[in-house]
Amino acid sequence: MLEDYINEKYSEFLGEIVIYENKGSLVLSKIVIKPAVRNEGVGTSILNDIIQYADKNKQVIALTPSNDFGGNKNRLIQFYKRFGFKLNKGVHKNFQFREAMIRYPKLNETKLTIKKLLNEALFIKSSEQHIDLLEQFVEFACKELDIKTVPINLKFDRKGLTTTAAYGNKKVYVYAKDRAIVDIMRSAAHELTHLKQDLEGRLKPENNKENNSAGSEIENEANYKAGEIIRKFGEKNPEIYS
Repeated sequence: MLEDYINEKYSEFLGEIVIYENKGSLVLSKIVIKPAVRNEGVGTSILNDIIQYADKNKQVIALTPSNDFGGNKNRLIQFYKRFGFKLNKGVHKNFQFREAMIRYPKLNETKLTIKKLLNEALFIKSSEQHIDLLEQFVEFACKELDIKTVPINLKFDRKGLTTTAAYGNKKVYVYAKDRAIVDIMRSAAHELTHLKQDLEGRLKPENNKENNSAGSEIENEANYKAGEIIRKFGEKNPEIYS
């Protein structure tokens, strides 16, 4: 178990740590660093280990910063935000958790494909901004569709693609070359909707031709849902349209 590993590795620095773990989540209920070694990077090191473990096992991390045990709640909130935690409210609200902050697992494939896209010089604005936007959008779209976060595979040639995006074998492929970020996002949301339909058992191999036809119920739903997700995300992130 993760708690045992952390306790053993950081035994001389830790006062106490309590982690509740199941298949899909980690709840960091308590972490107390010994006073003598506070502000020396121990907390950062421990959190990095927890995050690495959670990402590997595709687990959500939930926690609640507090003023207890010598901590400062506001400083802790900013500290956790640096590691990708979001306040558990608004568009990020996950009703499965009562904790004040949550962090969804990052998939390395997603960041790698985004970096590849940026290396192709498709965007003029800052790289960091677009890395964040695309990562946020994929997480947002998957949450809207109530599916686990999955990576999108960005392609820079038409090999294997007859349109600007495709879905197959639980994977999403999006053509990215010379396309605006909002168009890439819309294509991703469309194909992620097909993933949702597939997980629900609504994409039957024998109906592929009918499902892929313009105006079919499956395609109309994917078009509508993609537009809805873009609108919702764009309300909070209008820069995707510029």
